This record gives sequence, C-alpha cells and structure tokens, in this order.
Amino acid sequence: MTDTAQTILIGLDGLGFEEIDPWLRDDSLETVYSLLKSGARSGFESTHPPWTPCAWPSFLSGRNPGSHGVFDFFTNDGYEKSLIDRPAVDAPYLFETAAEAGKTPIAINYPVTHPAPELERGAVVPGYLATEDVEFSPPELRDEYESEHGEYRIYPSYGTDDDPVAEYTEVARHRRDMARFLDERYDWDLMAVQFQVTDSIFHDLDDRDQIRRVLENVDEFVGDIIDLGGEDPLVLIASDHGMGDYDWTFYVNSWLAEHGYVETTTGEEQYFRQAKDDLKGETADEDGSTPVASVADTTVLALSTVGLSPRKIHRLLGTVGLDKAVERVLPEDFLVAAQNQVVDHENSTAYQLLFNSLGVHLNVEGRDPHGVVPQSDYEDVRSELIEELEAVRDPDGELVFDAVKPREEVYEGKHLDDAPDIALFPRDYRYDVSGSILDTFRRYPHKNHKPEGILIANRPLDTGDQAEIYDIAPTVAAELGIPVDSSTDGKVLTDTEETVERRDWDELVDDYADTSSQEDTSSVEDRLADLGYME
Repeated sequence: MTDTAQTILIGLDGLGFEEIDPWLRDDSLETVYSLLKSGARSGFESTHPPWTPCAWPSFLSGRNPGSHGVFDFFTNDGYEKSLIDRPAVDAPYLFETAAEAGKTPIAINYPVTHPAPELERGAVVPGYLATEDVEFSPPELRDEYESEHGEYRIYPSYGTDDDPVAEYTEVARHRRDMARFLDERYDWDLMAVQFQVTDSIFHDLDDRDQIRRVLENVDEFVGDIIDLGGEDPLVLIASDHGMGDYDWTFYVNSWLAEHGYVETTTGEEQYFRQAKDDLKGETADEDGSTPVASVADTTVLALSTVGLSPRKIHRLLGTVGLDKAVERVLPEDFLVAAQNQVVDHENSTAYQLLFNSLGVHLNVEGRDPHGVVPQSDYEDVRSELIEELEAVRDPDGELVFDAVKPREEVYEGKHLDDAPDIALFPRDYRYDVSGSILDTFRRYPHKNHKPEGILIANRPLDTGDQAEIYDIAPTVAAELGIPVDSSTDGKVLTDTEETVERRDWDELVDDYADTSSQEDTSSVEDRLADLGYME
C-alpha cells in the first residue's frame, strides 16, 4: 500500500434514495447506513438523458455529454447506428489521468471502458457494454483471476426462472473478489469498483424482497472493498441515476408520423420488449429466420393488404386491454416481425434516431446525408415542433413533457452538433420515449431511470443545493493530488478546492481513444433488449 491516503470510489448503478430509504431505515443496508451516520448524503443530479452510457462517462470524466459526445447507447454516422465503446467517448477518464500523473488506479466493471486502455500503472477490468470475453488490462489478469476465482462474468442471466437472487449475487461477488485479487498485486491509490446489478434488478425483478436481498449482498461486498483501504481513506458511493415508477411508453416516432414529420417504410426488424425464453427451442433457418417469424411475415403481409398494419392492430388491441396479453402469449419472433414499420430517415423531416436518446433529430440539408429541411428553415421548423411537443397529452389528458428544449439550452461543448436538435424531458420521468413505430401510447407501469441518484461519503462534502454527476472526477482528482481538469463541468466537493492545480486533461492524456473495439456486439445488444433499452 502507498503512504498517502487512498480513495475508494464505489458506483452503484441506478440507485435512488426514494427506492432504498426504507432499507436504510431498517438497517438492511448496513454498510451504506454506517457511512451516512458519520459522513454526508446528497442528491446527485445525472446527465440528460439519465442513462448508463452517457452518465458513467460523465462520472469518470467530469464533462457533460456535449463535451464527451455520447448521448445514448449508440452513436450515429448519418442514419447508421453503432453501439458505443471507450473510443466513442471523447474525454479522458479519471483513472487514465491518475495513471499519467504517477498514481496507481484500479478500475473494475465501469461501463464504457472497453477496449481497456494500456496504463503505465494500475489495472482496468471493463464492464457493461463490453462482451463477456473482453480483454482486461494488463491482459494476463483474466487468466490469473479465473484460475483462482472461476469465470469472471459481466452479465447475469436476465429473466432466469431459477434463483435470481443467487444469480445476481454471484455476478456481484466477482466485483468484490476482483478488488481483493488486485489489492494483493498493486499498491493502489484509487480503487474504483462499479456494481451494475443494482440497476438490472429493478428492470428484471418485480419481487421487492428479492431486490432487497440482492442489495443486502451488494452492501456486504461494498463493506469488504472498503476494508481494503488504509488509514482513513476517502470513501465515495454514488449512482449514475435514480430509479422509480413509470406509467407509459410514448412512441414519439409514431406521433411524428401522425403529424407529418416522419415517413415510414418496411425495414429491418426492430427490438421489442419481450422475454427471450419465448424462443427457447426455436431453430433458425440459414437466413436467420425462424418458423414463427416466417408465419408472422406472411400474416403481417396479408393483414396489410386489407389496411390493418401492425400499428393499427396494436392500437385496436390496446383499446380493449389485450395488447399486453398478446405480448405475453405470442413468441418474440412474431412481435418483432410484426413490428415491420420503421422510420424512412431519408424522406423524413424529424425523428428520434437513437432508441432512448430523449431527443429528436431534424433531417437538415447540408448536414445529414439526405437532408430535407433547408438550413434557412431550421429554426422555424424546430421552434414549431418544440411548441407541438410541449402540448402533447397522454390518453388520460396529462401533459407528457415537463419541458422541450433546443439542444443548446441543455448541452455545451465541442460535440454540441452531435446532440439531438431537440431535448425531451418527460413529466416527472414517468414516460419512456421510444423510437419504435407502434401505437402512440402504451400504458406500461414499470421501473425505469430517474435523474436524481445518490451520493454518500464518509466525510463532509460541500454540495451546495445538490451535487452533480460531473463533481466526482474533479473531487477525486483533488483528493489524489493530481491536476483537476480545467475543462470540467463539475466542482471539487471537499475542502481541497483552494489548493488544487488545474490543467486540461486532454493535454495530460492524449491517446485514450486510439483503438475502437472490433468485437461482435450483437450479444450485448440482446442483453440491452432484455432490459427494455432497445424498444
């Protein structure tokens, strides 16, 4: 161990105080509660949108999405989308900067850290959005770890019919075991460990007791990691966003089609929220289709000839309360094939391009490959669409959005032009905003992301009215004694603010995004679909 004080940074994906406060009051989460009693607690404002792929890069870099360039699970080149990886994030991470500054960082399981960078010192074990066989840094770590602790897993089996508590706990255990394993090999200054299962359980499980039991086990693992620290380490526990109740899915591209902004066509199958085990036992043909899908295609074609598109069928079922029942009974291939309408981007005026970006893109001449909106009309078209979206109401007569804003009021930085032209803020975050073409609304009570996460520390923090996700990187940098990024959007929360050196992290770390991942990401996309992120 080093002679200087160490910093332990724990990421608990998706936790909000609204969900966990009852378990804090009854001591179910003993480790977290013990920190609260002696330290600090604060609300923790996430990014917009409050999704994992843009929030954790902001957490690790201290920069807003307009600066680092990630707004969703996917990036786009024109109308084409690709799953993000580390090189998609145009900003240095905290642990990369720490290594360049002579410190020894360990980063375990943080999302969007693949391919793992080659650090001068320290170790990186990539997490969420990487493939299960992703290479660690240094590369020999995987074999060495697995020879002692068994196969290292990033993902649980979502929707398991066996013991989900055991499944999620087993995956979380590897984070604790990896921390212990690396603690024996490195004199570390920063131990940063992330638990993704704390988010996944709310998407996957309905049983509150099962959720509590998984969180109790994670809480125990967090205590074990904190015990690895030396004398009086700074301990920060934070989430990338909160979690809470949603009521509806709003299919914004369907609404845009109804209002003349979107043209549709028959295209590639889109993801539809449906349990994967519906397809167990199905064998695909050489072209990748299954018998169910073939029947579905034929059925959809026949119904379309008499004016019944999948979207109209879904609307009719919804009026009599049968849409959810049909989704539960029919195999996924049928529903995926039936969802045969997609956005015709080239001929549309505006659309939600990415699956969950909470944003609308305009198709602009001279900017987009087949733009149709003249640049001279851009502001007028955008202002009119913002005004229309602000007035959208759900079938109960409630406004869907608290705010609809032009992107420059939400983001700033060198990637502002990559952001959606219009940013959507659902009312109380009780609406999913999907890019699929189905009915305009679908009543769907479930748990999903809220913009306020948690921040807990073992010492006082100067959070003001509320801390922000951008505050973590500069705060930890200051505590490690390394330069604070002069381009950060955050602030130092500890009492070291007046003594910190400030430098542009881009000048300290210049090769953080040299190599893009060439891995097949289809298995990762399937996992996202299982949790409803690809609808």
